[in-house]
Amino acid sequence: MTDYKYQVGGSLTVNAPSYVRRQADYLLYEGLKQGEFCYILNSRQMGKSSLLASTKHRLEQEGFKCSTIDMSIIGTSHITPLQWYKSVVGDLWLGFNLLNKINLKSWWREQEDISLLERLRWFIEELLQLHFPDKRLFIFVDEIDSILSLDFSVDDFFALIRFCYNQRAINPEYKRITFAIFGVASPLDLIQDKRRTPFNIGKSIEIQGFKLQETIPLTKGLEGKVVNPKLILKEILVWTGGQPFLTQKLCHIVANEQSKDRDKSLINNSQLFISDLVRSHIINNWEFQDEPEHLRTISSRLLENEQTAGRLLGFYQQILMGEEVTIYDIREKNELILSGLVITSQGIIKVKNKIYQAIFNLDWVTTKLENLRPYSQNLKKWLASNQQDQSQLLKGIILKEAIAWSENKKLSNIDYRFLATSQQLDKQEIEINLNAEKIELEKAQVTITAAKEANRILNQARKAAKLNAVLHFGKPCVVSFAIGITSFIILLRFIGLLQGMEWNIFDSFLQQRPQAGIDSRVVVITIDEPDLQKIGQYPIPDSILVKALKNLKTYQPKVIGLDLYRDLPVEPGYQELVELFKTTPNLIGIDKVVGTKVAPPRVLAQLSQVGFSDQVLDGDGKVRRALLTVRSPKNQLRQSLSLQLALQYLKTVGITPHPHPQNRHYIQLGKALIIPLQPFDGGYVWADTGGYQILLSYHGTEQNFQSFSITDLLQERIPKEKIQNRVVLIGATAESINDLFQTPYNNRLFGSSKQMAGVFIHANITSQILTAALQGRGMLRTWPEIWESLWILLWSGIGTLIAWRLKSPRQLMFLVTSTGLGLIVFSYLAFLQGWWIPIIPPLLGLILAPIILPMFATKQLDKIQLQQTLKLLLVVAKEQPAAGKIAIEYFKQAEGKENQQLIDKILQQDD
Repeated sequence: MTDYKYQVGGSLTVNAPSYVRRQADYLLYEGLKQGEFCYILNSRQMGKSSLLASTKHRLEQEGFKCSTIDMSIIGTSHITPLQWYKSVVGDLWLGFNLLNKINLKSWWREQEDISLLERLRWFIEELLQLHFPDKRLFIFVDEIDSILSLDFSVDDFFALIRFCYNQRAINPEYKRITFAIFGVASPLDLIQDKRRTPFNIGKSIEIQGFKLQETIPLTKGLEGKVVNPKLILKEILVWTGGQPFLTQKLCHIVANEQSKDRDKSLINNSQLFISDLVRSHIINNWEFQDEPEHLRTISSRLLENEQTAGRLLGFYQQILMGEEVTIYDIREKNELILSGLVITSQGIIKVKNKIYQAIFNLDWVTTKLENLRPYSQNLKKWLASNQQDQSQLLKGIILKEAIAWSENKKLSNIDYRFLATSQQLDKQEIEINLNAEKIELEKAQVTITAAKEANRILNQARKAAKLNAVLHFGKPCVVSFAIGITSFIILLRFIGLLQGMEWNIFDSFLQQRPQAGIDSRVVVITIDEPDLQKIGQYPIPDSILVKALKNLKTYQPKVIGLDLYRDLPVEPGYQELVELFKTTPNLIGIDKVVGTKVAPPRVLAQLSQVGFSDQVLDGDGKVRRALLTVRSPKNQLRQSLSLQLALQYLKTVGITPHPHPQNRHYIQLGKALIIPLQPFDGGYVWADTGGYQILLSYHGTEQNFQSFSITDLLQERIPKEKIQNRVVLIGATAESINDLFQTPYNNRLFGSSKQMAGVFIHANITSQILTAALQGRGMLRTWPEIWESLWILLWSGIGTLIAWRLKSPRQLMFLVTSTGLGLIVFSYLAFLQGWWIPIIPPLLGLILAPIILPMFATKQLDKIQLQQTLKLLLVVAKEQPAAGKIAIEYFKQAEGKENQQLIDKILQQDD
């Protein structure tokens, strides 16, 4: 057959004449048709991919829907879990030919609010229920071993396959979907988290080598090229053991060898002919002839893991020597089998074929083991010295590691002699060392008497010094110490290390403040998710906004704040909205002036009825400050929406702002004195206080304001007395609009901790200004920086005084704790009166002083005792020179490096 071609490496096409059907073809096909989840896990180049292609083709010919996921194409490096799962869904999308049915990009974006695994599950659900409601689906997963190289776990993927299998008992629809998994792995490898249930579902399909009766298709390629194709093929199988890659390669070699001049007698002898071809084309110089790569793959698989290579080679060495090998570690057994080098037959592990046995022989194993030896260099040098150089023998821990490495391995006689000689020398040296220690012990006993006397002298000197040492720690030292602690804490505060804790205390005080009632002066018209669903779009059409504002005007509010960006028309109804803006002088619109700018409605800008909506965020993302005014690039003073609403309201009752006579930066507004925030006010450090900012004293959460939905307004369901003569704010509260902010009420222990809509923050700022101007309360004040520094010094001094007077640790802890609670209570009461004073810095001073002062005092006392001890030892050394000098040396060695230097200095002065 001139068009016949043997396939050496790679997958065979479905109509390839050299494809050999094996028992695995039948078992896989029948298993899948019966709905079995199947997995074919075997060594490389055993025909798994060709089996997959053939089975898939047969199922598709019968009208079933099939798709393939090739894990090696998806990739293993520089890939994220999102990319991996999206690639799996993409393979299914392409494999099931859904290009014209599903816009994958849009579908993926629509599922962004669920986990990656749930997206894959939903996609499978849609395959079953929407796109193929009456079809059986088969998903082939190839190269599954690629997942073992991922930087992340995909155990959930196999959990999903298990889910599809188990779901059959609950949802019959899942009986129409079947998985088949192919790769070089064992089922134990698939689930990496050993706490999860192992992957033990489905049916294992064993793929074996070619049997003689199965290889009839291969004889056709030899017809006309050899005298007896069946006999030649039989000899080929003797060498290859039916291994698909080697069998195809050897058939290819035979088919192409007939065109060359060879010995006729050799050709006519099939046994000699095949043996000669195997040795000349495969075995001899196999590293260079191994194209496409096969034998090198086996070698790499055995040797790539340094931790297991020696053990696997040891097992394989025993197999080559004909010993019965028992491998208790199932993973090591699987690794050896997955290398493709051996097979299990009737419970016995043996080499797969003669070619492997000829290439990976005992000499090869011995060479590789030598390369793995941890002591190879020592052994070579020892042998080169005619086994006389004892410096090359192993000792200690290195010897123990070598002995442990040699276990379960068949080593050469030289190895055993080297290790035995090393053990003997190691034992001798241990005995010598023990004898030397005995001699040293006898010498040491000679000096024991002098050492005992020196220790007695040293102990007496220390006791005397301890009795006589007195630490004079007077009031000036206490004051200096308190100032030092204060300076350290102010430095910590200055560099911002305490700012976050101060913010947290501020938030806690605000949350624990007694609940205020509903501020009846401010009403909020909300636009939430149900409102948007009824309206049907966002931004809200101008016609809807016109109707809402007209209805609102009938309620006669004092001022209206429209917290919605209207920089562009939203038809229909734009012209009508423009006319309504012109005829509503008490309506204030918004724009954005900081960062990304948003223009105001043109007509409101012309009428000067615009306030900015920008909020100031702290470093932790929370809003604790209110921005009232800023200067535009054209030096125009711009007011915030909240300030404009408050000023218009107050104007109706005769209250207008005026500069304070003593400080033009202070604003007198009715009963309120508004003072701009400075960079170091309260708990802030280096705060950006651009514009005119104040501390935001929240009136409360959404529950502390009267609110109605825009649907209520459109349907005129709001009582008139709830809105008449009030400030009315209209704004979005729906999460989808994303006009939400973190506030001090987030992370609270009780009640709501959700983010606050921007419209309610404007309501809080407006309420604060109105309360301050009309009632004289509501503004938060801070102390000047010098007062705060003195406040920290006061509490550091209290802590120092407590540590100075009290010696009992229990009393000290009780008093510091009680005093600290008193500080917190005082600060909280001050906060209720509108003062935000520092807590963390003085509390830190109160705690640090009692900790550091005893340590400092102990160190000073130790230094005094050291000096007096040394003086006593010097006196003794004049009377008993030997014992005295030994005592001084003992004393010196018992001290740290700093004290040793001090001792040397005193000794030099004494000389």
